[in-house]
Amino acid sequence: NPRTMSLVAAALVLLALAAFHSSSETIDHSAPIAAGSNTANLGASNSESSSKSITYGEEHMEIVGSPKEAHVHEYNKVRYFDKPDKMTPMISKGPNLFNQDMGGLHLFEEVCVTNNMDALRWTPMETSLRGLVYFTGDQDILDNEKRCVPCKDTKGLEGWDSASPEEAVLGHKCGMNGLHAMFASSVGDWSECISREENMKLMEEYGQTQSPLDVDTVHLFTQPTFLLQFNVLDTEVSMFDMLMTYLPHWQYFRDNNEFPFDSVISHSLEGCLSHNHHWFCEILHQINAFGPAKEIPWESDEKTLYCFKQLFYNEVGYQRNLDKDDLVTKDLLGEFREILFRKFALSRRRNHHASQKAAAEQGESEGSNDEYTKIIFYDNKLSEKTVWNEMDTLIAKARSLEKYQNVKFVTVDDSSDLTVAEQAKSFNEADAVIMVHGEQMTNAIFAVDGTTFVEVGCKVSSLIGNPKFMELMDSTYQAVERCTEGADGNSVCVVCDSDEDDSNFTMTAVAFENLIDGVVRSLQK
Repeated sequence: NPRTMSLVAAALVLLALAAFHSSSETIDHSAPIAAGSNTANLGASNSESSSKSITYGEEHMEIVGSPKEAHVHEYNKVRYFDKPDKMTPMISKGPNLFNQDMGGLHLFEEVCVTNNMDALRWTPMETSLRGLVYFTGDQDILDNEKRCVPCKDTKGLEGWDSASPEEAVLGHKCGMNGLHAMFASSVGDWSECISREENMKLMEEYGQTQSPLDVDTVHLFTQPTFLLQFNVLDTEVSMFDMLMTYLPHWQYFRDNNEFPFDSVISHSLEGCLSHNHHWFCEILHQINAFGPAKEIPWESDEKTLYCFKQLFYNEVGYQRNLDKDDLVTKDLLGEFREILFRKFALSRRRNHHASQKAAAEQGESEGSNDEYTKIIFYDNKLSEKTVWNEMDTLIAKARSLEKYQNVKFVTVDDSSDLTVAEQAKSFNEADAVIMVHGEQMTNAIFAVDGTTFVEVGCKVSSLIGNPKFMELMDSTYQAVERCTEGADGNSVCVVCDSDEDDSNFTMTAVAFENLIDGVVRSLQK
């Protein structure tokens, strides 16, 4: 019967289709599809086969496999090489001064940057040291088996061509302050060179162990990039070593409304310009230090090397002592501080006298600042560093004296517990600051002109106290240190618990009273 045969054939077809569907891989339609992608994730039944995915087109479906060879991927102007030998050979150039009239800012081309891992284990820790892989075809350099070993110390090297005694030992240039030079013909050549046992031992001896050591992948940034390098653990050093070098260039870029780099990368501190609230990062953010340039996120990966088509290097320590004339001027520092005063909504103007005059013209008062001399104190007692013992007792006794009835004594319990805005406010409201020597004094940039600063400790070594900086601030500075032999009871000095420079200390009541008298006199001038 033809009708019966047709029904049997249809049934067989349906059974075959059912068997096919029951044995086929199931697609999880609830799995997310990445934005801009037409690829769906497979369900659990396909989890063991990572080499396949099902790609949907408008009218078709096809199976595609994973690539069998290493490929170069590019995203957001970064090329990702999953094998170093896939890279196009590079020949480094530079450094060239970006602005011959200023100095300090250098441009390198086709270089790679590494991290000094030993510096993170030093006491104190150092986060501003980098290695620079410089690619060359110079056979004399490439024949040097120590070409990839960084010099032990680059401090004091001002510029790429500065000579170092270590050049005779290693047979190559050392680099410049904060940037240790290494030479190679390629990434593979550099990675092979530093992995040699004798070179590894030498780097360990020099405190120059680099990361990465064994390179598997390379990230090549094709857009001009600024290397943000600073010491995370010391804001005072960061401000003078990095910012004082960069400020003149920052002003130039702002005046011309053009920054020469498109991105910023910081191996010192991740997320410095985006989400990190570190004191120094907050300052950079508030002054819009790098214009429209975007911060590049980086991963701490011991197998990935970061390389750059163009790298701007702000020489660490170039203006630490402000000894390059006419670079950081009073007008420039004033402009920088004015921006911070506005951004942090500080109540007192930078020019204290102008603030008083404006208040008088408006028939208003600045509160207690018109009637009192406000001095803020900090003894560091809640930290693990140097502590000023019995400071509170000295202040309590001074408050009881008639001659200090117009002096307002204010103590700060823990500066590290304050936000940057709160620190800025406390310094801005002070007429004088007397504190244990330390990085918290970097907040001096928020104080009004004419403020008196006093740092106290057994041994005081201060960048803030540089007379050139105080001149730029229109302020005065005093360091109070350990009492010397033969010092009389009226000497303004401290009595230390030990011979160590960072020892805890105290001060006699007479010495403290003389200190306050001197500060009040300085403010009356």
